[in-house]
Amino acid sequence: MKEIIKYIVLFFSCTQLCLYGQLKLDDITLSRIEQRKIRRYIKQEIKKGKHQFKEIHSSWGKDKDLSSYRKSEKSFFLKGKLQDIWNGYVSANPSKSWEGGRVSFGLLLQKYPDHIFYRKDAIGGVDTGQVYFLNLKILLGAFKIPVAFEIITVNNKDKVIEFSYLDDNKSKGVQRIQYTEGKNGKIKIVHTSYFKSDSNFRDKFMYPFFHRRIINSFHRNMKKILTSEKYVLS
Repeated sequence: MKEIIKYIVLFFSCTQLCLYGQLKLDDITLSRIEQRKIRRYIKQEIKKGKHQFKEIHSSWGKDKDLSSYRKSEKSFFLKGKLQDIWNGYVSANPSKSWEGGRVSFGLLLQKYPDHIFYRKDAIGGVDTGQVYFLNLKILLGAFKIPVAFEIITVNNKDKVIEFSYLDDNKSKGVQRIQYTEGKNGKIKIVHTSYFKSDSNFRDKFMYPFFHRRIINSFHRNMKKILTSEKYVLS
C-alpha cells in the first residue's frame, strides 16, 4: 500500500512540475518583438482567452477539402542535388529565410516542446508545431499586416513542407512547397497556396499580387543561404 501511495504522489508531483514548466503566451516578452503589429496581434490573442500554446490552431487540417479555396502556384528552379537542397531548406534559420524588403520575422513559438524564439535567436531549422509571426510590408511599407501560420507537415520522404494560416488570420488555408527532380539537372520547387477570406476583392486582387512578391523574396533568401552553404551550384 505504501508503494502505491508513493507512486501516486510521484505521479502528481511530476504532473505539477510539467504544468508549472509550460510556457504561455503571457510569457512572451513583447519588448523583444520589434514589430508593433505583431505585438498587438499577440495581445489580442491573449484577450480572447488564449494562453497555452496548444490553444493556437491552424485554419486547415489534413485531408480537408480545398475545392472552395482559391489557388496560386509558382515554380522555382535551383541547380544542385535534391537531398542537399531539401536539407538546406529544412535546416535554415527561419528568422533569416523570412527576412527581407517585403517581410520581416517577429517571433516563433514552438509547441512541443514549448519554446519561444525571438528575431535574433538561433533556430535549428523547420519543424512541425512551429508557429511563425511575420510582418508583411505592403506598398513600400506604407501598410503593415501581421501574419501567423503553423508548420503542419515536414515530409522527408516526399520532400513536402506545408504550413497553414492560424484560424484567427484574415486569410485561411494552406501553403505547400514540394521539391522534385526537374529538367537539365535542376531541382523544381513548386510553391502552391490555397486561400480564402471573407473578402472576394482581397482574394481576387490583393492576395495573389502581394503573395507572389513575398514568396519570391522568401525563395531568393533561400537561394542566397543555400549558395553560401554550398548546397546550390552557382
